[in-house]
Amino acid sequence: MDAPYQPNGTGFAALDELDQVDWSRLEHCYGKGVVSLGDAGNVSLAIAGDVSRSLAALRADPSLAISEGLYSNICHQGTVYQATAHAVPFIAAVAAGDVPDGIRVPLLALLGDISIGGSYIAPDGSHAGAFGEHVDVLVRESLATSMERLSTIRTPRLVVLIQAIESLLVQSTDACRDAVESAIDVALTPPATP
Repeated sequence: MDAPYQPNGTGFAALDELDQVDWSRLEHCYGKGVVSLGDAGNVSLAIAGDVSRSLAALRADPSLAISEGLYSNICHQGTVYQATAHAVPFIAAVAAGDVPDGIRVPLLALLGDISIGGSYIAPDGSHAGAFGEHVDVLVRESLATSMERLSTIRTPRLVVLIQAIESLLVQSTDACRDAVESAIDVALTPPATP
């Protein structure tokens, strides 16, 4: 399997490079490529089963793209797939760009959940973890390569999450997984207003 493509752009400009990946050959929660899950008129169903379309939807409806598209396709109930590793560089590139925290924070939380899923193997795909041959290694390598992009982020609660992900990539222990989960919770909690 080829190393995941690293987009040159950041922010939404990275999404202009989605065609650099052959998404049709990559396994995700619902199968390979684009899998129809029902009525094409239902936006939630239209992006579930289509990793590229889920990523592209970040421009128009980030909340839907993350919750109904990306989590559904590439981090379904904590399980990560081959397509997850190829989506990670785009998620990191968008999060590293000039986007509002309302988009950046859930994208970083998604990367945290992906790091947890990639830190162990899902037995027979029936539990959270990496599902597929060498998916755990591919996801961890993709995260490691993509983390450098996030060095421009300076918000303390997000820096803590990024550092927790990096620690988990070095040492896959329950303590490191717990640290990522805790950092996700802190990152998702809105800062108190003075």
